[in-house]
Amino acid sequence: MKYDDGEAYDRIYKGPVYDLCFGMIEHYLDIYLPGNGQLLDAGGGTGEFSIRAAKLRERLSCVNLDISQSMLERAEEKFNQLDLSPRVSNKLGDIQNLPFPDNHFDYVICFGDAISFCPDVELAFSELVRVTKPGGNIHLSVNSFWGNYHLMYGQNSQQNVTFDDVKKYMETRILHINGQSTGCRSFTIEELLLWAKQHNLVVKRKFVAPVFPAPKEWLGDESILPEIMELQYKYCESENLMEFGNHLNVIYEKR
Repeated sequence: MKYDDGEAYDRIYKGPVYDLCFGMIEHYLDIYLPGNGQLLDAGGGTGEFSIRAAKLRERLSCVNLDISQSMLERAEEKFNQLDLSPRVSNKLGDIQNLPFPDNHFDYVICFGDAISFCPDVELAFSELVRVTKPGGNIHLSVNSFWGNYHLMYGQNSQQNVTFDDVKKYMETRILHINGQSTGCRSFTIEELLLWAKQHNLVVKRKFVAPVFPAPKEWLGDESILPEIMELQYKYCESENLMEFGNHLNVIYEKR
């Protein structure tokens, strides 16, 4: 479920598994981020990727937007500790109704399944497009529908995933655990590419992060981690494997 406790959120999204996913996303962020201008981190929570973007580009201004005041308060603490304020700032708001004018940002990111929790995902995506400048990029990261289906189907009662949960997920595309909806929607690459056509966007890159899951013990082993990362980058853009990875990523350019 979407967390409303900033400190609890930061504690949960730590560790080698998340480092792998976040590290891969940052790798592509470094390729496409402009040298300066303005970035919107839509649904950015406690500011994890606003911080990463600001460190990658010292002349970039970042706005971390989230619907949770608790998340933003935690983000503000982190920005101050890292001496990133006021270049990196916070804004309370809803992705479905962004409080910014048209064509305002040079780069827009929406990670951590933020769009997946929006009641109207198509409206939310259209808002991301609206506030992006022509020639600017939108980097969207979402849960992979088939990747999650594969994981759920292989789970058992110890993880509180039931067969009814799997059936509900197939019907609704929303993750269910022990009969309860998480409210988090998953997507196929076909859906994400359709959005590009509907909004006249160019797809610059698509990849999955990670493409292969790995145990925490392996990811914590520095002797084999480079090999794991080499495999991830070698296959994360493979059309045949992409749907079965964890987080689908598409980088769009607004015409």
